[in-house]
This record gives sequence, C-alpha cells and structure tokens, in this order.
Amino acid sequence: MKISDIKKRKYEGYIWYSDKQEPQILHGVEFDFAGVGEEDNPFIVEALLFAPDENVSITIRHTGSYLIKEFDMNKLPEGAELVEITYLPHRLEGEKKLGFKQLWLPELDEFCENMPVLKMKALLFTGFAN
Repeated sequence: MKISDIKKRKYEGYIWYSDKQEPQILHGVEFDFAGVGEEDNPFIVEALLFAPDENVSITIRHTGSYLIKEFDMNKLPEGAELVEITYLPHRLEGEKKLGFKQLWLPELDEFCENMPVLKMKALLFTGFAN
C-alpha cells in the first residue's frame, strides 16, 4: 500500500511530520493522503489514526520508506478477541490517554499439547481516551 492509497476519511489521532517538534492532532478532521508523495520532504515520520465511522485503525511509520498497516475492525478473523488498553501520551498536548485494542488470535501451541492458545498479533489505535 502506498501512502496516497489511504482513503480520505474523518480521523482521530495524530500525524507527525519530520520538520515539526510536535505532531498535528486530529479530532474528527477529514484528511486526504492523495497529495502525500512517497518521496516528499518533509515526510510523515509517524501517524496513528482511527476512523470511528468505519472502525478502521491505521498506523504509519517512515523508516526509509513508509510502513503502513490498515486494519478494519469490522472484519475480524474467526476466534479473534479484542482487549481495550490505554497508554499515556508523549508530546500530545491536551491528550490524557491513547486508546488501543490488542488483537488476540487463537493458534495451536506445541508447548500446550497443540491446543489453541490466544496470542497477541496487533496493537490497534482507537483514538484518544480522554
């Protein structure tokens, strides 16, 4: 997935550009990635976004190229469990907590008599938990 492929939606979360000391905070603001290029400078260093209308979580990291994970929480695999958790923010002025959901999926475990055991597979941003 290219960054410009991310759908234009209303997001809650933040986008941190390479030339800024603080991230741009979004609260239900529509953001369009169509104009963001893969080679743009300044670039997006990190973004955690949640589209509550569609229940979609997006994580963006730039480590020489963009690493983009988009997860639709309406399309959970069979046996999936979501566990809510919050973390304290860093450099997110006015935000008290960041909301996440841990995605746990059953897998057969050879150390547990090959029975299905839940293993955490993803940490999905779900917005600010103020």
